[in-house]
Amino acid sequence: MMKYVVAFLCLVSTAISNAAEPISPFSASKAIDLTHPMHNDMPFWPGGVPFKKEALVTHENGGYLLHKFSMGENTGTHVDAPIHFIKNRSTIEDIPLSSLIVPVVVIDARKQVMVNPDYQLSVEDLKQWESEHGTIPKKSLFVMNTGWHTRFNSPEQYINMDKNNVMHFPGYSPEAAAMLVDRGVTGIGIDTLSLDHGPSQSFATHIVMLKAGKYQIENMANLTALPPKGATVIIGVLPIQGGSQAQARILALLP
Repeated sequence: MMKYVVAFLCLVSTAISNAAEPISPFSASKAIDLTHPMHNDMPFWPGGVPFKKEALVTHENGGYLLHKFSMGENTGTHVDAPIHFIKNRSTIEDIPLSSLIVPVVVIDARKQVMVNPDYQLSVEDLKQWESEHGTIPKKSLFVMNTGWHTRFNSPEQYINMDKNNVMHFPGYSPEAAAMLVDRGVTGIGIDTLSLDHGPSQSFATHIVMLKAGKYQIENMANLTALPPKGATVIIGVLPIQGGSQAQARILALLP
């Protein structure tokens, strides 16, 4: 199969600063979209702002089609910046380009989640992954595949709230997050509503990662299509000035 060579190098720039950042060249034979399409019936954080799209102009009444849409920062596939939980820290547009085009490594936690929907990824899980695949690379995005992304089109199952208004879905333990910070990852991702598991009230994993200046990605899609290592992600997060979170189109490129 012919490979599509992707060589951004110094050609990638931001609309805000027009600054270019060098990255390592890489090639890819296949692209996978890790983003959930946005629509009015998609799940959202309880108490948050749902996605809503409305037509302003239609072909029939104006000769063209124009929509407006509204949503919260944390609706859909999105990125959290450090300021989301840590006051006076970097905002979403401050994330360097070099941190948005990085290797991605994936841990498959689906078996654990089938047994316990509130499962928290452990340090032991990370050590087991390293025993099979080598040390978690520095400056990589670490992603937890829980299989929860398959529930996204069924909001009730995705949120999974019980009669006491407690949500149930898997996440990272704060101890695992601390180990990933020590390994030097640029960020972590997951295919659920939150990096912390559903019952969490303290959001300890958020605090560990964001205090360390890392970013987080929530509500990712299609993670089962990714290999444990070898792929590269391009995180097209919206550069909302002063934003604590923002939606992103995330693509994985496979060798």
